[in-house]
Formats: sequence, C-alpha cells, structure tokens
Amino acid sequence: MPADNRAPVLARIAQMREQRLTHALIEAREAADRAEAAARAADSARSAAARARGNARHLFQANPACPQTRLWLDQRIAEEIDAVARAGDQWTLHDRAVDVQGAAGRVLDQHRVRSDSVAAHHRSLRRAEQRRAEDRVDADATSFLLSRGRA
Repeated sequence: MPADNRAPVLARIAQMREQRLTHALIEAREAADRAEAAARAADSARSAAARARGNARHLFQANPACPQTRLWLDQRIAEEIDAVARAGDQWTLHDRAVDVQGAAGRVLDQHRVRSDSVAAHHRSLRRAEQRRAEDRVDADATSFLLSRGRA
C-alpha cells in the first residue's frame, strides 16, 4: 500500500485543531480562575455578612425590646442567608469550570496522542515504501546484470 500523499495536509489540519484545543484549554483555565476569584469574593461577602449579623445580634441582645434592633437583626440574617447561597452557587460554578478545564485538557491530550500515532504510522508507511523501492532497484539491477552475464 503506498504512503498517503495527504499526510502533510492531515498534519496541518491536526496542527490547526491542536491550536484550537489549546486555545479552548486556556479559556477554560481562565474561566476557572475567574470562577475561583468570584467564589472567594462571595466567601468574603459571606464572612462580612456573618460579622454584621453577629453585631446585630449583640445589639438586639442588649436591647431586645427595641423593634428597630429586631428589624436590623432580621435584615442581617436575610443578608447572611443570601450571601451563603451566593457563595455556594459560586463554588458550584467554580467546580464546573474546573471540570470543563479538565475535560479540555483530556481532549487536547487525546488529540496529541492520536496525532502522534497517525504521524508515526505515516512515517512507517513512507519508510516501508522507500525500502520496497530500494529492493525493486536492487532486484532490477541484479536481473539486468544477470541478463548481461555479469553477476
């Protein structure tokens, strides 16, 4: 079987695909970094809301009959619950972004393995074809010399 003459074209296509996959991996890594930063910011907001709720609770405990301190405490509790939910959502988004990054890395690795395998196969086909051509030349030269009686 002759070597595939499309090998350079296929190699260029593989190279272009690798560039696209590399770019996708970079974007996924950046998205994961942004998601982590957002999650850490949400954790900070959650901590601040917890401190504000703690302060409101102390004010309420100092003056439990005051309706304004009760309202203040209720608002701080609601803000803390919201901050906890946002932090959880942000960490979930971060986990998904990390999963996407891992998947992009695996796809790129698989592509590289397949491309290397195809390139090695094409090289071996070219070497085999070259050996067959050399064998034919040797056989032709031997038969030519034998036909001339000079072997």
